[in-house]
Amino acid sequence: MAVDESGWDGDQLHGEQRSRFLSMGAVAISDADAAPIVAEIRAATRLQAPELKFTKPFTGEKNGQRRAVLSALLAPGGALHGRASVYLIDKHYFVVAKLIDLFVEEQAHKQGRNIRGTGRARKMARSLFDEGPRALGPALFDRLLSTTVAFTSHKNRDQQVTVDDFYNVVEEAWARSRRRNVTEALALLRTTREEARAYLQDAHGPDAVIPQALEPLIPSVAAITAIWSKRLGRVNMLVDDQRALTDARLNEIEMNARDRGHPEFRYLSRGVHLGHLLRGRSTEHPSLQLADLIAGAGFSVAQRHDGHANPAGEDLYPVVVPLIELEGMLPHDEPARVAHPLSAG
Repeated sequence: MAVDESGWDGDQLHGEQRSRFLSMGAVAISDADAAPIVAEIRAATRLQAPELKFTKPFTGEKNGQRRAVLSALLAPGGALHGRASVYLIDKHYFVVAKLIDLFVEEQAHKQGRNIRGTGRARKMARSLFDEGPRALGPALFDRLLSTTVAFTSHKNRDQQVTVDDFYNVVEEAWARSRRRNVTEALALLRTTREEARAYLQDAHGPDAVIPQALEPLIPSVAAITAIWSKRLGRVNMLVDDQRALTDARLNEIEMNARDRGHPEFRYLSRGVHLGHLLRGRSTEHPSLQLADLIAGAGFSVAQRHDGHANPAGEDLYPVVVPLIELEGMLPHDEPARVAHPLSAG
């Protein structure tokens, strides 16, 4: 398996200038089998750059013929059909799910209650995400998300955003909520100051042990490993060499693949058959170049879904939407919705 990403912003998951979605492209192929496919794409598209990438060569009004080549490879009968997948993360939903995971679920766990295993944590996160903008008003809901990111991100190691700063927003949201599911979730959240203080100590203290909580690449690679190992058995994972996926974090994935991760896919991690987990440079691995094309195609389609019209998303959504994993970090279980603008559901 080769895996690459498009739309990554680290743990800064909310803000006007940031993309709403992260797309992870995965392809089940060896470098030996990928090389002739890359050569075929080069010949058909007349691309001469040393590294085949989605950005620029496959975007824009004038590159429709190049996108047609990629579509043919991903469509039924194409060389990559059945080998490719897109794992989408809605970053805003990821923040809400982490809000429940880090504080409410942690409190419940200490009390001996398993709200993750019963599905209550997931239901709470989805209710808060779906109903939050109406219950609080869009401005306050956005402030809740942005404050969560500011409080939990690696940038807050100097604690410029304090526990009191964070819970002032939580208290305001709870007081203003006009929907029962949202009010109940926030009522639980407002009792978790102890967990929030412990989080800051664990994440940024002198003996910090928690990796960046809002870094989505780490759990996403673990989830993709779990998904494909259930299909294929033992899988060797090759990920693009980039600064978020350090050796320590790859070790974290390997050590905890069977019992940890984000609550949305922890249940997937049972029975994972992980072989090697390696980093590589796409210039040296044609399989990673194919993963880049798939990730870029997924991101363009997600941008279209988010209301950002683009020629690549318009051309590619018919072949990309069927590749979207059901187990991705979306606030629903219907990947087919990504074929339509968010305003249309």
